[in-house]
Amino acid sequence: MSPDDAWEKIKAAVKERELDDAKAAVQAYVKATPDTTYVQLEEAFRNQDVGLFLIAIEKPYMATTMTNMDLQGNMDKKYTVTYRFSPTAPRPREREVWPKTPEKNLERLKNAGEVVDRGLPKCSNCNELGHISKQCTEEKRETSTVTVIKCYNCDGEGHRVRDCPTPRVDKFACKNCHKSGHNAKECPEPRSAEGVECRKCNEVGHFSKDCPTHPSGPRGCRNCGSEEHLAKECPEPKNMANVQCRNCDEMGHGSRECPKPRDYSRVQCSNCKEMGHTKVRCKKPLVAEDDAGATGGAGFDEEPAAHAENAGGDAWASAEPVDVASAW
Repeated sequence: MSPDDAWEKIKAAVKERELDDAKAAVQAYVKATPDTTYVQLEEAFRNQDVGLFLIAIEKPYMATTMTNMDLQGNMDKKYTVTYRFSPTAPRPREREVWPKTPEKNLERLKNAGEVVDRGLPKCSNCNELGHISKQCTEEKRETSTVTVIKCYNCDGEGHRVRDCPTPRVDKFACKNCHKSGHNAKECPEPRSAEGVECRKCNEVGHFSKDCPTHPSGPRGCRNCGSEEHLAKECPEPKNMANVQCRNCDEMGHGSRECPKPRDYSRVQCSNCKEMGHTKVRCKKPLVAEDDAGATGGAGFDEEPAAHAENAGGDAWASAEPVDVASAW
């Protein structure tokens, strides 16, 4: 394959976002031009606006049987060449090993290569390359590692699950009554306090509402007045006579059905956190999206914000071209 044909294959693979095809096309180009280096390839990609980036990173760990080899077959290179469609680190964990600037990347590419196998065996006796333990001339070392058989049913040692004398434990059983066939959410039994730590006294065996050390009085249902259950578990229809409006404090209706004008003195803005207005009427600059999302959603007194135009559309379709150099 000629260099021009290989170069066209590189551009076609980049256009289709096929990384494996792009690597194969690069190898074909290097085969046609054996003296090509990674630095020359990266500079050519940038000069011709080819969206393929050769990023040299320093791997924190590499097996002794592996090494970095450049395009001319030189081994033991310091940095590892990776093929990317973006000049920025896609994951936070890669930022530490990522080159800070394009110039730093080019400097690394001079001493970089792709990971290959050395083709040498490693001795498990002396940990040296070039021979196996059977051919090792050093004295045989005693292995301190002892294999321990552990049962995953009773966590005991010395036997396997198939030989365990303890009845088999159903790991998918209900965590409330420990019976099979349903989960804790569907359990018909009352909630068990076994293994529960009280948030008030930090003792195990009871709930905080039943704490004998810090009693809080009986809790009852706000809907029917019973002390045997809470309002969310009440089987009775909703009693509007016990509903208090958060706008006018009167009983018999909720804030959404309140006939009185909205009391903005009780409304807190989710943008500036001040009382007296909503986010829609806030005169202060809007906080960033990340900060706003961390504060949680609006309550009953928050007006719905206008949806962003084309919120469900394709963001890439309307994006403007980005300068590659600015991405660094």
